[in-house]
Amino acid sequence: MKQYITKAENGFVDASWLNGIKDSLNGGKVLFHIYTGISDREILIALMNTLREAFPSCNVVGTESGGEIREGSLMDKGILISCLVFESTEISVRIYDGLAGQERMIGSRIREEIDGEVSHDLKAVELLLPGALLNTLDMYEELKHCDPSVVIFGGYAGNHDADLENAFVMADGKTYANACVAILYYGKDFRIDAAKSAGWEKLGMPFKITSAEGNLLREINGIPAADIYQRYLNIAVDDDFIDNTNEFPIAAYVGDEEILRHTNTVMEDGSLLLAGSVLEGWDMYLTFGNPTGIIEEVNRRLKQIHAFNPQAILLYSCYVRKLFWERFVNVELEPFQKIAPSAGFNTFGEVLRNMKTGEIMEYNITLLSIAMREGDAEPREDAVPYADDAILSGQSSLIKRLAKLVSSSTMEIQNAYRNLEAMNEQLKYASEHDTLTGLYNRGRTEELIEEMMRESRETKKTTSLIMFDIDHFKKVNDTYGHRKGDKVLREIAEIAESMLDAEKGEAAGRWGGEEFFIVLLDNESVSGREFAERFRRAVEEHDFGDGLRITVSLGVMDVTGNEEPKHVYAQIDDALYEAKENGRNRTIEVK
Repeated sequence: MKQYITKAENGFVDASWLNGIKDSLNGGKVLFHIYTGISDREILIALMNTLREAFPSCNVVGTESGGEIREGSLMDKGILISCLVFESTEISVRIYDGLAGQERMIGSRIREEIDGEVSHDLKAVELLLPGALLNTLDMYEELKHCDPSVVIFGGYAGNHDADLENAFVMADGKTYANACVAILYYGKDFRIDAAKSAGWEKLGMPFKITSAEGNLLREINGIPAADIYQRYLNIAVDDDFIDNTNEFPIAAYVGDEEILRHTNTVMEDGSLLLAGSVLEGWDMYLTFGNPTGIIEEVNRRLKQIHAFNPQAILLYSCYVRKLFWERFVNVELEPFQKIAPSAGFNTFGEVLRNMKTGEIMEYNITLLSIAMREGDAEPREDAVPYADDAILSGQSSLIKRLAKLVSSSTMEIQNAYRNLEAMNEQLKYASEHDTLTGLYNRGRTEELIEEMMRESRETKKTTSLIMFDIDHFKKVNDTYGHRKGDKVLREIAEIAESMLDAEKGEAAGRWGGEEFFIVLLDNESVSGREFAERFRRAVEEHDFGDGLRITVSLGVMDVTGNEEPKHVYAQIDDALYEAKENGRNRTIEVK
């Protein structure tokens, strides 16, 4: 396998370059990628036809690009051609037109076709998509169910002016503004290693996405999304809003996945149209680019690729990374060329399958490095190339130092925040729980009873309340001491909790002294009275040690939620009193 790379000046490709490829062919397959900063479709169609005439059995695909990466360097705006020549790998190109509005259906079609081709040694699928304004979340939801062995990667089109509405992709001599182009790679000897590098760091405290739909982020923490930038970074909603916010993209965290998102458009109501989908409920942070952290991630990836020893590398790097690095953009790109011929483009969204979970992830602000080869890797004797941010100078060097300060400060703030969260959780627990038994205290028990009564009223379900008292508890303290009495209280609380199903809303609380409440909502398997009797027998049969046997008296009442709480407490207390007056160790139900 080999990769040949050239620039097409004014849409014309050098004939000697094409002839050089022909001379090297040995019956293998040819795949051309066109990455273009030139949007003239007539020129591009003519170029595709030229390549197809020179190689009649080749496949030609392409995408409009926000930057063209040639041999590890971002070249001047133009048309870049990559030619992958395979010895044993087969290539198939599929076009799925009419994508917008049919994302789920097309995702299902691609999944079915992938599963149908796995038996033919399908190893990888590349997706080229027009712009980042599609609701591809539905498409990927279907696609994730395809065979888990297939690597899926790709990128979204756009241009140097970040115009996504008119972005297009190319295949079979045509351009498409509403189609997904899929390139399928087959072969027993085909090997691929694809991964992303990010490196942006969290800034400040976490937020919650409270309203979102597809690519539209409406609210963060219950306020318009744009207001977060105004409130915490003093970024006004003006003509510079997009440029300014791209320096501080959003990072959402889904399991172990960090998903960066940058803003394409700010709406009048403060909603943000992002270059990728988000979901309500995701935790998110504002982030910033730390050159050192970014380079560290790139260097880890370079080490992996060097060990893989590819014959060709595709680099699909987000447009925002180009803006971030400015004149130092080649710092993270050039080392790849030292490993194998490298070509690619600046994307407006990156696609990569998580091979552990099968999920198809849509990223922003990442650098995808796709390493390919045919056959087994031969060991390399050369040193691993690495990116070096020591060349940063002037303003960039200052940013690097400030980023280190912000990173360290943010880490300290986040640690303090986590400690504060833990303290708040402890305080909340202490405010609601009895310190001796661990059950709810009286205040929280009253709240719980009233909450359950409201739910009963709304759902027409019955709440069963059980109030119980430990029989002759004073005698226990007087005979065995208060330490033993405390142990009895804890063990009875444990018996109650062991019989309750917290997921159904069942709970127990200490009312005061040796009095307790148990709350059951719509217990279908057993009535309140039946539960009370089970509990009474469990206490009676429990061995409290020292030959001590304990019994409890109980009052039970079923409520619909229409009763006054004070009347409920009075009636169930009367039932409990009656149980004690009638010999204890018994249950009396309010009729």
